[in-house]
Amino acid sequence: MLAVACVSLAACKKGDDVEAPLPVDDTPVQHSAISPRPPKGCGGGFFSVHYGDAYKTLREAEDYKPGLRDYYVRELSDRRNEYLLAGISATRRADWLTSHRIAEKDQQCLVPLFDELGAAAKRTLPKYRPRGYIHHESGEDGLIRDAVKAELPDAEVLAVGVKSPGWDIEKHSNGLPSSRYKYGMAWVKSATFDDGYCRIAYVNLIQDYSGGGTWAESKATFLNFEPAGCK
Repeated sequence: MLAVACVSLAACKKGDDVEAPLPVDDTPVQHSAISPRPPKGCGGGFFSVHYGDAYKTLREAEDYKPGLRDYYVRELSDRRNEYLLAGISATRRADWLTSHRIAEKDQQCLVPLFDELGAAAKRTLPKYRPRGYIHHESGEDGLIRDAVKAELPDAEVLAVGVKSPGWDIEKHSNGLPSSRYKYGMAWVKSATFDDGYCRIAYVNLIQDYSGGGTWAESKATFLNFEPAGCK
């Protein structure tokens, strides 16, 4: 959990929050007995690839403990993990089965695996919280909040911050700067998501190079939402 040093983030000009140490988690890891291979009759490349990736996601969800790694499960495509979403959300599961044109008779090939993913997430996903985004400037925090609100108007922002007080510089092939950026995030809660979990919204802050050692004003670019625990 992020320990907030300022009563109002909007009132902070500059500052670093101090994160509480991670709790020791001695909870035994629970592994599902579900097979790592598709059930009989669910063969073929299509099911094998999806089943295999969903199974890997299940194992990562089961194994997760705070501090183990800086992500909950790997992103597999489009900056998200579609199998985790199908495991924790009834709506996203229905959308997945429809968009992948899974016939009703074949849904039994994947639905049990999604069920196991949902059960694993109930045990471990609440422990996954943003870490390391401890740096603040009021203007940057405001840009991140605005970018998230544009994507998710009903978002309740629990915390916001950037990973580093300094900028990472991107250069053209000739060595001249093109832009510089910081990695930011907002920890949010929203009724838009029907799974009961919060989200980490990733937002990059970018300044284009103006020449002569000067930079344009900061702008925020929203990247994606990642499921996470709540406070």
